[in-house]
Amino acid sequence: MKTETLKINITQRILNSNDNKILSKIAKLLDEENSVGYDTDGNPIPEKEYIKDIHEALDQLNEGKLETYPSEEVKRKIVG
Repeated sequence: MKTETLKINITQRILNSNDNKILSKIAKLLDEENSVGYDTDGNPIPEKEYIKDIHEALDQLNEGKLETYPSEEVKRKIVG
């Protein structure tokens, strides 16, 4: 089945459904699969994982446990 046909089929089924349990499962699945980018290996990064990582980094920063570098040092390491 072509992607557009599949999308239309799924949309019609969702619109015709009154089953809150199924609709909640679909919403949860879409939330879990929502990607905001890709890691260095090309794997998708789910939005929830990205937000969790940001919060962990902020906590480490506030505790003084996050290793940081001045932008000039980063530039030197990248450019050489």
